Amino acid sequence: MKNSDLLSEFVSVYMSALKNLEKLISQPANPYGASFEQWLIMAAVSQSEEPLTMTEIAKDRGVTKGAIARQLKPLFDRGYLTQEKDPDDRRRVLLVLTPKGAEVKQLLLKVFVNASISGWIFLAYLKEKNS
Repeated sequence: MKNSDLLSEFVSVYMSALKNLEKLISQPANPYGASFEQWLIMAAVSQSEEPLTMTEIAKDRGVTKGAIARQLKPLFDRGYLTQEKDPDDRRRVLLVLTPKGAEVKQLLLKVFVNASISGWIFLAYLKEKNS
């Protein structure tokens, strides 16, 4: 097998693993119609000292605006986020976490923490059992 074939195979396995890991991490949030990545966006919007735009989130995450737009659409559709024109620069569109979004963000924090704790306990149990 050539080096280029090995690299191609590595990239394929790597991307598949990341996709499956994101699905696994996001699973506890499914009842809320959100993913772990979407929760991270809601958390960033709520914790930012300055209102954020889609462009700023994309830049911070190192992805395209299109990728962020796909993450944001369900959040808008579910009423977790809204968009508002920047009063100082009408060309900028700011992301705003709604009260419903703030509630879901907090619920998801608890869900992810509980899932993580359960996961670590389960892994510790498996490690102990296999020792």
